[in-house]
Amino acid sequence: MSIEPQIFMLHSYKYLCILMNVSDMFNSKIAMVRLSETAMFLLIVTFVAPSLASNILYPVESESRELRTLHGLWNFKISPPSNQLIGFDEKWYAVRFETIGDYWKMPVPSSYNDVSTNSSIRDYVGWSWYQYEFYVPKRWTDDQLNVFLRFGSVHFKSIVWLNGQLCVDHEGGHLPFIGDATRFLKYGELNLIVVAVNNTLRPDTIPQGYTKFPNDSYKYPKDYRIYSHEFDYFDYSGINRAVHLYTTPKAYVCDITVLTSFGNNSEGVVDYKVDICGNNVSECNITLLDANRNIVVESNTCSGQLIIPNVIPWWPIMSGKKHIAYLYTFQVKTNNENSDYYRMRIGVRTLQWTSKELLLNNEPIYLRGFGKHEDSIIRGRGYDDALSARDFYLIKWLGANSFRTSHYPYAEETLQQADLEGILVIVESAACNLRIFGSDVMKFHKSVMTEIVNRDKNHPSVIMWSLANEPYNNIELSVPYFRELYQYVRKMDPSRPITFVNSQQIQNAKAIEYMDILTLNRYSSWYSDSGHLELIQYQTYNEVEAFTKKYNKPLLITEYGAGAIPGLHSLPETMWSEDYHVTLLQEQFKTFDSLIFNEIPILGEMIWNFADFKTPQEYIRPGLCVKGLFTRERQPKMAAYVVKARYNAFKSNSKLQNQSLNCV
Repeated sequence: MSIEPQIFMLHSYKYLCILMNVSDMFNSKIAMVRLSETAMFLLIVTFVAPSLASNILYPVESESRELRTLHGLWNFKISPPSNQLIGFDEKWYAVRFETIGDYWKMPVPSSYNDVSTNSSIRDYVGWSWYQYEFYVPKRWTDDQLNVFLRFGSVHFKSIVWLNGQLCVDHEGGHLPFIGDATRFLKYGELNLIVVAVNNTLRPDTIPQGYTKFPNDSYKYPKDYRIYSHEFDYFDYSGINRAVHLYTTPKAYVCDITVLTSFGNNSEGVVDYKVDICGNNVSECNITLLDANRNIVVESNTCSGQLIIPNVIPWWPIMSGKKHIAYLYTFQVKTNNENSDYYRMRIGVRTLQWTSKELLLNNEPIYLRGFGKHEDSIIRGRGYDDALSARDFYLIKWLGANSFRTSHYPYAEETLQQADLEGILVIVESAACNLRIFGSDVMKFHKSVMTEIVNRDKNHPSVIMWSLANEPYNNIELSVPYFRELYQYVRKMDPSRPITFVNSQQIQNAKAIEYMDILTLNRYSSWYSDSGHLELIQYQTYNEVEAFTKKYNKPLLITEYGAGAIPGLHSLPETMWSEDYHVTLLQEQFKTFDSLIFNEIPILGEMIWNFADFKTPQEYIRPGLCVKGLFTRERQPKMAAYVVKARYNAFKSNSKLQNQSLNCV
């Protein structure tokens, strides 16, 4: 190691503590400890093993690429709370856990929290360790291929070794990252992958978490640690999404950007840019295929414009069009000796927004949907194809046309399915209940938004970016923060509206004037004026009207609802009963009908929540948030049938074309 990095590390001890996630967590005296070899290693990780941030295309097979998953039962260990660095000190990244002992089997992909019967694992916060052995074919090196290792999501901070050598690290859950595994693999031999995962959140991360040591020896033992966060969903951790190994030629397609529009005479326009990495190759052939795999148009440049005669636009479900969710295939072939092939589905559609409405392909859209969670029994936040398929069947059964990825970006496979089904998606960052604003948080937040936009920019189903959910935008520091963040995201993507989800009262709400779309989370007769269903229409109507008049922008109801314990009934209705849930929704429906009838610019109605989900242990909830239209097992409550009747009464995606509205 050169002298300069050592000097840099010694002058960056504060940053070291952030990397280790232990500065004020497991040992309040850690700042007095001399920098060890382990500590120096943890510091330099971020600088020598960055993720390939610009190389984030979803892994697919082709003539030039092989793809395999590393799914199955991995070995799993947790570091003792009193000795969080033991795995680094004892070099767990280079030895098989069988030689150490005291490990479990853990499925990947899956959250680790609910798999075992051990409460220490369920509630664990700190460094956990995964390990897996696998083979790769010798021909991969004989053919001189790149080999990349890709994680769909690891929560929250992760460090990855291959055969004892540092491959890649990443911080931030819910988003993919990639490491170049080519030089670390043993071809034709057994390989060892080890992943260290730390799920500790901090005040400077997205989302934010807080650690304190209470100075109260009467109630708490010495060095007792209290870890908390403000969001009300269980913070599932571990390797939550797919782990892929894939190959490419030395020169390969590493990024694609498309922007679609319409020209004259029923033409579709696709402006595109293809980035090729490695070996200075700058030429490529582009072919656009229709749904029957017929060639529509071709080009021989890596950036340019494709004109599609008689284009079939991408329309969302319930649009009443002949073709719903029509997708073309954008095919790239690098123009060199060992060509790389990459294919991606795209939809041709446009978005515009005005002071009164959101338009898709120049037609107004009224959003009918809900917030969701990636949450299920046993798997936690682990992605599962069967569960995802069930959710989309239920979305279509309800007659919904949209959902928000509350309160973090969902799996890429979910967005791919939304593209195929014609479901509109608002993609939200993990900045839930943000209350500390500053340069460190801003840097992290910008990084997260960059990763989100780079990952999801080509999905026709994605119609809006949400920067945050229910931040403390009642304080003055939120104003320059969200203004700067909005401008940053706007430069990356000029084609979609940007918002954050507001829960503040109109007299306290700040920074929303910089957003394209107003949003509102409101729980009349639930959190406020509990039990008073008669106030819903009066309160909701007046508030929506006031917001839209003050800011001259359309407003989307992003959350409303009530808790309902499955099977609990009451006549007359009382809170927590399914009957109360139904009546509350019906009162809100009447309000929305009145707003539409009186031409108040409301963009849609999104219920909280699609299905019941797990929450932290607390006395105000029975282990779950029970505001779902469906149980956690994806079975309908009474409210689901009421919502189905309303949503299916809409004959199109426009509120103005619906002839079944009966305003009260």
